[in-house]
Formats: sequence, structure tokens, C-alpha cells
Amino acid sequence: MCNKGLKAVIFMITAAMITIASFPHTSSAASVDNSTVTRNIQISVQVTNSGRQPATGVEVQLPLISADSTYQQTSREIFNQKVEKIETGETGSRTAHVVIDSISPGQSETIIVDYLLRIKPGGGLTSTGALNELQCYLKPSSKIESSHPEIVALAEKLTGDIDDEIAKINQIGKFIDAHMNYQLNSVHKNRGALSALRHGEGVCEDYAALFVALSRASGMPARQVNGFCDSQLTGASWRTGSSEVSLQGYRHAWAEVYIQDVGWVAVDPTFKIYPKKGQASLAELSVSHIAQNYSDQPVKVSYQGEKLSVGWGNLLVNKQ
Repeated sequence: MCNKGLKAVIFMITAAMITIASFPHTSSAASVDNSTVTRNIQISVQVTNSGRQPATGVEVQLPLISADSTYQQTSREIFNQKVEKIETGETGSRTAHVVIDSISPGQSETIIVDYLLRIKPGGGLTSTGALNELQCYLKPSSKIESSHPEIVALAEKLTGDIDDEIAKINQIGKFIDAHMNYQLNSVHKNRGALSALRHGEGVCEDYAALFVALSRASGMPARQVNGFCDSQLTGASWRTGSSEVSLQGYRHAWAEVYIQDVGWVAVDPTFKIYPKKGQASLAELSVSHIAQNYSDQPVKVSYQGEKLSVGWGNLLVNKQ
């Protein structure tokens, strides 16, 4: 291939981002203030030309914060670079196409996206994202093998004779609590719902995937949420006294399930957090969780030239 030809590179930054802290999954959540708060999040991607010739026509496809639920909304999204377009996927996950005309050898360009998030720990915010049809949250998808016979049979066994949706959620959660063993170094981690069912171990992504698959197989729309979590479940990790807090090491996955006449309700199978009867949302969840999207995607870069490298960073900027 000619060195100066067009190159399209998929940087698997999602793998670098998923540095899961060794969360104990037996902790109980603390009660919190239900007032609305704000969080300032900055996502940065640095693109460096490590070749000997200029890199031209650089286009970075950057995953954005896309979560939009009753406990978190995006109030502001500001880019420091030119955005050609923003695409929205089936599950609402959004990708910005950022264009950089040229990067000289040895030089870097940094893309910064600044967010202001509104957080209502007890829920009650109106979701601005269109629900569209809920069918896509009932179908199987990557690592969510909800139509597999083993998943379907278990869902029928667990919830087949239960009509109440809250009771179904808690029955699925009770099974996951007993079945799963959190193993940060498991060879089966991050392999999806069917692997979690067969091997009974993994990390937060496996807990969430198994919950979502069993919920879908039980007839309840559900989706996996990717984001960050304070393992103390109090939000204390975000209140360090510093003006900037790195989210490296706090990567986490949980789930939301759609309940008729209520909407999306968040659950966290890793921490055994499930809704109770008469509780429309989980007041303990959003004070310690920062939702990012419903479908993790890698950063993709296309360009003309020899070689580019990409680095990713996430900062929570505390408001004083």
C-alpha cells in the first residue's frame, strides 16, 4: 500500500476505556438528596502525527454522550473543532464526524467536547430522546442473546407465571445475584449474556448483559448502559476537592428496563440495585453513576498520510 494512500483506522479506544475498577458487588446504596445537580464532563481525543509526512483529510468519528433518561439529561454540548455531521444509531447512540484539514509531522490536534449534565437522583426529568419504537430493545443484539434457547427457557422458568413487571425484574435480579461471581480477571469477562449464563462469572458488563437478555426474553424492553460509577455508591469519588477528576478506572455498565406507565427504570445488577414496589426510579443510582451511551463504539479515524496515533481522556470538572 502506498504510504500516502487513504487509510481508515479503527482505534479500539473502548477497550482502553473499559478499565473496570474491582467493584465489590455486595455493597448497599446510601440514600441521597433528591435535588437536581449539574456535572461538567469533558471528553478529549488527541490525534498525533507520528509519521514523517503531513497527515491530511483527517476525519475522526467520535462517540458522544448519548444517554437521555429520567435521571440524566444533557444541557450543553460544545465542540472545539469543526463538526461535519452527527449521526444517530438505532439505539440512540450518537457519533460526531470531526474534520481536521492537516496535521504536521510530530504535531497533535486535540478534540474536546464539553458537556453540562443535569442529574436528578430520584428521577423525574423528562426524557428528550424519542422512544421511537421499543422493538429494538426486545430483539437480540451483540452480546445480548435474548432469543437463544437457553436464555428463553430460563426467562420462562423465572418469570413465566409472573404478570407484575417489578416482580419480574426482581426475580431476574435474584437469579443473577445467586448465579454470578464477580471475577475481574475471568477469561470469560466481557463476552455477553450467554457466556455469563454458562460460566456464572465475569464483570459488570456480563451482569448487565445477562439482565438485559433475560428481561427481553421475558417481554420487557431493556438496554445496557455504559458509563462511569463511583464504587462507594455515594458520589464521594466525584467530590475530591479538586477542580478536575479523571474518570479513568471508573468505567462501568448497568441496565435500564422499560416499565409501562413509568418509563425507563435503571437497575445495577453488579451492585444488586433493583426497583421496589411503589418506587418509580432508583434514588441511589444517579448520584453515583454517570451515563454515557447505550452502545459502546470505538473511535474511528480516516486520513491520508503515514501514521497517526490516538489517545482518549475523560475528565469530570467539578463545579465550585
